[in-house]
Amino acid sequence: MPKYIALLRGINVGGHKKIMMADLRLIFEKSGFLAVRSYIQSGNVIFQSNEVDTKKLEQKIESALEKAYGFLAPVIVLTRSKLEKIVSDNPFKPLDGDDTSKTYYVFLKDVPKRKAVELFKETKFQNERFFICKDYIYLKCLCGMGKAKLNTNLFEQKLQVKATARNHKTALKLMELAVS
Repeated sequence: MPKYIALLRGINVGGHKKIMMADLRLIFEKSGFLAVRSYIQSGNVIFQSNEVDTKKLEQKIESALEKAYGFLAPVIVLTRSKLEKIVSDNPFKPLDGDDTSKTYYVFLKDVPKRKAVELFKETKFQNERFFICKDYIYLKCLCGMGKAKLNTNLFEQKLQVKATARNHKTALKLMELAVS
């Protein structure tokens, strides 16, 4: 049975959209998913399902969360192999002793329109770099994500798609958890 990684957008941030991880795991189990595990409070869930369409999985999880909590929490579902490819193709590999804690992956719920991508590629901020791929973005914030101007809200606004970000360390841990 395939394993998947669900990334929830905007939960447990600043006291808003609070979801306890034990409750989140229970919602996944009640939705028919197996081998459910969560990782840290930001909404990372590893699970198994016979469903192979990740968009259907996203819709099912979003509906279950909205029914349980009364708010929409966008969900992006990845396979381990997709996450592994994204991480391995990272143009910001720490070949020069760079600090990987400044490297992030921004996952897009949908593929943005080409025109929006082309316009956004002109955006430049000091100490911040990015590469937009099909439905994800490589992001390097030398001053850290907390001080970054290139943040999830800006990507969502300019690209007109929902997004959620994870740091390099979290991405590695999610890949590890999706194996065991």
